[in-house]
Amino acid sequence: MTVGMKLAYLGTRYCGWQVQKNGKSVQEALQDAMEAAFGTRGTVTGCSRTDAGVHAKGFVCKAEGIPDSVPPERVPLALGSRLPEDLSVLEAWAVPETFHPRYDAKGKEYVYRIRNSRVKDPFTAEISCLWQKPIDEKLCDSLCKALAGEHDFRSFMAAGSDITDTVREIYDFSCRREGDTVLFTVSANGFLYNMVRILVGTVLDLHDGVLEGTPASVLEAKDRNAAGRTMPAAGLCLEKVFY
Repeated sequence: MTVGMKLAYLGTRYCGWQVQKNGKSVQEALQDAMEAAFGTRGTVTGCSRTDAGVHAKGFVCKAEGIPDSVPPERVPLALGSRLPEDLSVLEAWAVPETFHPRYDAKGKEYVYRIRNSRVKDPFTAEISCLWQKPIDEKLCDSLCKALAGEHDFRSFMAAGSDITDTVREIYDFSCRREGDTVLFTVSANGFLYNMVRILVGTVLDLHDGVLEGTPASVLEAKDRNAAGRTMPAAGLCLEKVFY
């Protein structure tokens, strides 16, 4: 049976989604649970290759090899006790064998969380980035809006990446405040390697005057050196995948 799943996980202790030799991955932990529950590791395909330390609330994957005798709606409970505390299957449903979580997706939405305070909060330290300097969320929102639309985002791709097609469409990019938390939300038809973390870092560096230029000039440069810092992975969360 082929099953679609929606996962939620804290990425802090994982080396990312994909199985790797240098540490425990989300994919490996899920397959370990499948083997324990159903007697087979099966094949699991994800919607994205999230980086080490990045979190997810709505990661979508496809699992093949689950016995036909197990109703899809019972898969979350069957796997629940066999999964680590920081990983959960929220939903499961039958999908066609042709379904591909990554290539069938129309877009994704990420949220980057910042604790804008001089002191850390131990309850949110794993899921946010501490930023001690004051943030004007309205100014940041205007900078975000200037980066929305279809552009060549080569400036916002990690150095060394071998992707040649760097044109993407950002559907919406915004910034808002909830108390001491500043939230950057971005949705797009696709993202380059480290793109969201560089987008947020660039907005903050432009906001602080650390980076010269404008959002338009950074885009026009098509050069990673023209953009701002890469923000830490801890603040990033994959919220939704659109199909």
